[in-house]
Amino acid sequence: MKKLALNKSKNIDKGIESRFNTLSIKILIIGIILIIIWSLMPIKVLLASDFKEDNYIRAWKISDGDNFIIEHTHSVQLTTVSEKYVVKGQDIILIESRFNSLGAGLPATTPYKFQLTEEGFRIYDINKTIDNLVYRVGAVRANHRLIYDGSQYDFLDFSKPRTGIKFTIDTMPYALYKIREGFN
Repeated sequence: MKKLALNKSKNIDKGIESRFNTLSIKILIIGIILIIIWSLMPIKVLLASDFKEDNYIRAWKISDGDNFIIEHTHSVQLTTVSEKYVVKGQDIILIESRFNSLGAGLPATTPYKFQLTEEGFRIYDINKTIDNLVYRVGAVRANHRLIYDGSQYDFLDFSKPRTGIKFTIDTMPYALYKIREGFN
């Protein structure tokens, strides 16, 4: 009996230490599992891919209702053309177009609301879903750029001249997005 009592007192001390280590390990495992689940959660992105090859070029985290603008310099008129889009679900919807002068490839008439402003022409309330939003990157003067969330991204910074860039709304795991786009 005496032996049993000694063993019990030794086991109690080890039991507290053992319980603490077990609790720490459980918390660590739960934390790791939560981080893994969080990093695999899909996020919505505006995806730029190569039009011909459909290869990933760049992505921006985006949400429903977010707007982005694509601007370029018109090749003939050498004035800025701006197209504003909104994201709804998986759709990219053209809502407005602005340009400073009339010229080749620019609308002279429109079925949409039209306004002449000090900055030029504005066509608005377009609300047209664009199924295939593709821009060909200018080599010399087009200076295509995406304006989103207060930042400007020049196409030539993430693609080569004359490349066709297709924009779509997609989802990807958060961790993959961070790996591809950086942890800035």
